[in-house]
Amino acid sequence: MDLSYGEEYDAFRQQTRRFIESHAQLAPARHEPDRAKTIAWQDLLLEHGFAARSIPTEYGGYGADLDILEARIIAEEFARAQIAPGLGGQGIAYLVPTLLELGTEELKKRFIPPTLRGEMIWCEGYSEPNAGSDLAS
Repeated sequence: MDLSYGEEYDAFRQQTRRFIESHAQLAPARHEPDRAKTIAWQDLLLEHGFAARSIPTEYGGYGADLDILEARIIAEEFARAQIAPGLGGQGIAYLVPTLLELGTEELKKRFIPPTLRGEMIWCEGYSEPNAGSDLAS
């Protein structure tokens, strides 16, 4: 059984490795948070398609087709090199996809680009009477 990703993805893996080798010194250290360095790193990842890869360019993403294997390769290679893979969190994981699917054009343009660039950080807060923070109660 051949579990390789195939030649096309091998080429993408090599491209990803070359990017990491060429730019690793610019990545923020995980144990020394530096906001300016983190934002600069995120900008570089956005520019080269290693962050927000399938988010449309009009909202600050790279504009590539959604490809789960490319996303997996990016995650694997950044982990292998022990390099920060870019920003994540509530905004990028939950807000951006929700806005892309359901948001008005005004909301998309107002919130997605600064969220992807790390200029706007999101969190989720909720509470329910007699249920604490358990939304399923």
